[in-house]
Amino acid sequence: MGKQLNSSDPDSDQFPYEVDFFAAKHGIPRRVAEVILHSNGPSRHQCDAAAAAYLQVMQWRQRPRPVTS
Repeated sequence: MGKQLNSSDPDSDQFPYEVDFFAAKHGIPRRVAEVILHSNGPSRHQCDAAAAAYLQVMQWRQRPRPVTS
């Protein structure tokens, strides 16, 4: 198994994201970035989509719930 190459170049789809770069890009905690990258890597497109989905869920969870009687 060869050495895995990483690149922080935002235009590069050939190499997986570095954790710190990915976390900063999406404004997510480092641990969340690690999980997303491990689960969806090395595809940058899939990782970006997963980060967007995570952020949508977190935003949805913070919305006030309607009061039911």
